[in-house]
Amino acid sequence: MDHEHPLKTFARETTFQEEERAHYDRLIRQARAPKPNAWAIPWPAMSLGLAGAALAAFVALRAPEPTPVSLAMSASAEPTAMTANLGEHVSVEYSGVGEASGTSMAPRIRWESGVATFSVTPGQGVDLRVVTPEGEVRVLGTIFDVKRSALGTEVTVRRGKVGVTCQDGSAVEITAGQHHTCLPTTAAGQLGRARALQAASASIDETLQATAAGLAAADLSADTRAELHAVRLELFTTLAKWPEALVEARAYLDTRQDARRPWALQRAAQLSALLEGCSAAQIYLTELEAAGAGDSVADLRARCP
Repeated sequence: MDHEHPLKTFARETTFQEEERAHYDRLIRQARAPKPNAWAIPWPAMSLGLAGAALAAFVALRAPEPTPVSLAMSASAEPTAMTANLGEHVSVEYSGVGEASGTSMAPRIRWESGVATFSVTPGQGVDLRVVTPEGEVRVLGTIFDVKRSALGTEVTVRRGKVGVTCQDGSAVEITAGQHHTCLPTTAAGQLGRARALQAASASIDETLQATAAGLAAADLSADTRAELHAVRLELFTTLAKWPEALVEARAYLDTRQDARRPWALQRAAQLSALLEGCSAAQIYLTELEAAGAGDSVADLRARCP
């Protein structure tokens, strides 16, 4: 058996083979590559369960648990307005009566009367809702006013956008500089609105619309019906619409309410005599005299013996 020369053996054993070269090249590249960042794992590399868990943990770190909100809001008329914080991202300046509940991220305001100005930090996911007997205001980030009075609930936006849903089913979105009023939906509410419009010297047509809505309300009671007819009698008398005024005077009397019956009898007697003659006025004159109020129509009795 031939023996290999020692120099040839050394050369063969120290020659760098190609597959060994490729193996060492891979090791070198791996050593030089940057270490993977545990917080920068590509989404496709995650399972759905792991992705959801990581996201939930991340949100939990950034968004603290909402804190409960409980505040009885009561302040006298302007200019002595009160201020309060309903969590980190909601503040309110108010002059009136209401109540706050819910949480710092989802405050719920029940506003009864007066003016409240809400300021909400945009982009924080706050779900603020303000509820009045006439409607609901929803907002995610804005500054807006809610004013409730006998005229209804008026919402005015200073910045941002709000959605307003009224009890009558109507819904609108309003932006900065715009306002919207939710009207009362109950008979008593429409009566209060009509009286407020009268006090504010609003147009008679607008006041008549309020009384008509009140008479059409499902919850109309006898005493509210009587007062609505009384308002309409006053309005038609102001307009010198005598036939319409007589209809309202008789409608009031038909309710059998006593609060303003002598006044309605007097008007019915005068209008009946004017439009239909003395014979039509007799029934009202007789009732007034029987009630001891004959002096209120003494002149008319002298003309209609």
